[in-house]
Order: sequence, then C-alpha cells, then structure tokens
Amino acid sequence: MAAAGLPTAGGEIPVRDVVMDVVQRRSRRVTATLAVVEELLVEEGDASRIALDFLEDLQNAASHGTEGLFTTEELLPLRGPRTVEGWETVDRFWAAVVAWCDESGVELESSESLRVVEHPALRSIMWPSCRSLADGRRVGLSNVVLYEKAVGVPMAGFGHHPTA
Repeated sequence: MAAAGLPTAGGEIPVRDVVMDVVQRRSRRVTATLAVVEELLVEEGDASRIALDFLEDLQNAASHGTEGLFTTEELLPLRGPRTVEGWETVDRFWAAVVAWCDESGVELESSESLRVVEHPALRSIMWPSCRSLADGRRVGLSNVVLYEKAVGVPMAGFGHHPTA
C-alpha cells in the first residue's frame, strides 16, 4: 500500500474509499495500486478476496463515465496477467446478473441518477456498488443479491451474502 502511495496507518480503510481515490485521474495511483492487486491475487484467503473486491469496486466506479475518473477502457491496459483473470471473473459475474435480470423481468433503473450525486461520502458508497451499463441502465447490489438467491451461485471466490 505504501508503494502505491496509499495511507497505511490509522486503521482499516474501506476498499471503496481506496477505489474512489485511485480511480480519479488526478491521484496518479492507479498503476501502482493495480501492481499491488496483482501481487495480492497470488495470496490465499483475505488478500485475494480483498483484491477481487477492489477490482469489482474499481470496475463499477469506472463504469459510470464520470468526468475526472478513469474509464474502463483506460484501465484495461494497466492490468497484469492475474489482474486480467480477476477482472474477467468479476466482469462475467456482473454480466450474468444483468442477463438474469433481463431474463427474469427485473427492471433496472437508469444510471443517470448516479452521475448527479455530488457528496463525496455518498459517491464512495454508491458508485463502487453499482455498475452503469452501455444502454444507460444500472445494476446494483440489490440486483446481485436477488441473482445470488435465485441461482444459488455467488461470484467465484466470494459472494455478497454468506453461503452455508
């Protein structure tokens, strides 16, 4: 974390807060942070889970196409081989959620309401937990929970609800 220029003292920092700092173009930390993620994905247990959580939140925040934030297209070439694999795992999961919502008649809201959120603390909660889609809709954690309950399959390696 220190190598990426991120705070390392003062207690735990929520992954979403790190993401919201790193995804900003002006932070200049994205390359170094993705290098840390690359290393964490080799680890067992919490380290790799946190790395996947980071990638998920990063993809979601970048998906909103908000000025001043990196876009998904800008992030793609910065990934290492393990990060590509983790990225694709996360991406396939969210695509499966969207497909399930469409097939099941679950109506997805417009992503426009996310872009107008101005309060930084509220952004750091909402933007990493929802994904804007190319067609202007958004999918969020409530849709993920519905999907996981319906199909019984959480994201590989972790899920948004405990499995028994």
